[in-house]
Amino acid sequence: MTFLLLAALAHPAEPPAPVGRQLTAFTLPDATGTSWVLADQTRTAKATVVAFLSAGCPVSQGNLPALVELHKKYSGKGVVVVGVFSHPAEDGAAVAAYVKEHALPFPCLKDDGTSLADKLAIDRVPTVVVLDSGRKVRYAGRVDDQFAVGVHRAKPTTRELLAAVESVLAGTEVETPFAAPAGCKLTRPTEAKPTAVTYHKEVSRVIQQRCQGCHRPGEAAPFALMTYQQAKGWSGMVREVVADNVMPPWHADSPPGYVLNDRRLTAEEKRVLLEWADAGCPEGDPADAPPAKTYATGWRLGREPDRVIEMNKSVSVPASYLLGLMGMPYEYVPAGEPFKEDTWVTGLEVRPDFRSAIHHVIAFLVPPGKSFWDIAGPNFGRHVLAAYVPGDDPILYPAGTAKLIPQGGQILFEVHYTPNGKAGVDRSRIGLLTTDQPPRFEAKSDAVFTEKFRIPPGAADHVVVARRRFKTDVTLGGLTPHMHLRGKAFKYELTRPDGTTETLLNVPRYDFNWQVAYTLAEPVRVPAGSLLTCTAVFDNSPGNPANPDPTKAVRWGQQTWEEMMIGFVETVEARK
Repeated sequence: MTFLLLAALAHPAEPPAPVGRQLTAFTLPDATGTSWVLADQTRTAKATVVAFLSAGCPVSQGNLPALVELHKKYSGKGVVVVGVFSHPAEDGAAVAAYVKEHALPFPCLKDDGTSLADKLAIDRVPTVVVLDSGRKVRYAGRVDDQFAVGVHRAKPTTRELLAAVESVLAGTEVETPFAAPAGCKLTRPTEAKPTAVTYHKEVSRVIQQRCQGCHRPGEAAPFALMTYQQAKGWSGMVREVVADNVMPPWHADSPPGYVLNDRRLTAEEKRVLLEWADAGCPEGDPADAPPAKTYATGWRLGREPDRVIEMNKSVSVPASYLLGLMGMPYEYVPAGEPFKEDTWVTGLEVRPDFRSAIHHVIAFLVPPGKSFWDIAGPNFGRHVLAAYVPGDDPILYPAGTAKLIPQGGQILFEVHYTPNGKAGVDRSRIGLLTTDQPPRFEAKSDAVFTEKFRIPPGAADHVVVARRRFKTDVTLGGLTPHMHLRGKAFKYELTRPDGTTETLLNVPRYDFNWQVAYTLAEPVRVPAGSLLTCTAVFDNSPGNPANPDPTKAVRWGQQTWEEMMIGFVETVEARK
């Protein structure tokens, strides 16, 4: 998820495409420090692909397999592929490390600031430029449409770069000479202007509070925002996503304070970030900086877990989806052995191993003598133990509350992997805090859902409703809507026995890239007989850029190209 942790926007106001320009010459150092000279390296080339990349942009990384494949297929046919890193947040050492980590087979160069990017009017990374044998720009833009804002297709539906290369080799006109890139904003250095807002005095505090939870080494975000230089280097992208309310990610319309884990910026925080970026990122006085925030480097449960249980096998995740598949099927992997006795759990944390390629993990509790497929029915939500999605916190129950793992039960991991340009191996695990004292209150998971729906081809606003009546008094503490790529909106409404109806949560902009668990600041008391109604809206139209295929009817299914309609709920009730 975990792919687009920083959304990469393709705004309509793009710079003029450099198509038709002549790139006469340039010389830049490669990852080894050796000078790479355009005229020398492309003297006999029939076509040259200059790919502007970034180590910190997830869209750029997602495009690497396509560029590597193009290099392998066409290098013997007179095509030269070269990568260029122009982002100010990445120095030569960072480029060299990235090239080595991803084993890139083509040369990669470090731009002189944004000198080459300026010559070719590059505003976003990744952007690819195709030169013919006379070094005239014949194509500029995206690689294809596989990766974009909120989009992580299993395979592209358009292949602009490949088509351009083949046209140049054939000596014909490029049918599509420009396709707007959908990557990360390329920050350009600007002189700081006098302003009351500075990094050390105001901006660092906002970033600490709102960004560093994910944007720090070892966490899910693609780049860090721990220092002034890092924040300045990514200021162009930060400004864009803050102005567009894309970051921090939040999709509910609940009032401030209603949800405990609300990630939204306040109006003042937003003003501070935008004013600072617009002023050229003034640093200010380091003496004004707040103390550096310390973060747990391992488990975030407050102490070491009493038990750590890992998946019983490792899963190999490829750099890209296998040819012909609509996506990587979910993996279902048992973890540990069946529990030898009833175990009360007061805290849980799922820790992914290959974090950058994991969209989400759900740890299910399979009852004694059962398999996952035995519980994958109408009441499967009751078997959810814990989950991981980027940015979420561990589960820590209040004193006197715990969740039961019965004797003979076994944990099973459902893992959704999203190949993102880098192959790896995952063996995720879960940490448990336990107590020997049976609690007064029992925490339980449940779900309101229906499998009985059919979303027609092309339908932009298809509504599906599911309901659940509570037979006992409970307290609702958490709500997590779940749909797949066609999910558009989701709402929870509670109707009490007296006939009054209350909207508990409305998510008008559901985004599959962010599986948010909404923790209510004030848990809701639900009397027996109350009815919980969940209403989901699906977009199966061509206007949904994440839609795998708008021409097909869609039904319930485990895989992302199918659909689900689930309103997960977390409840607490008194033990009898």
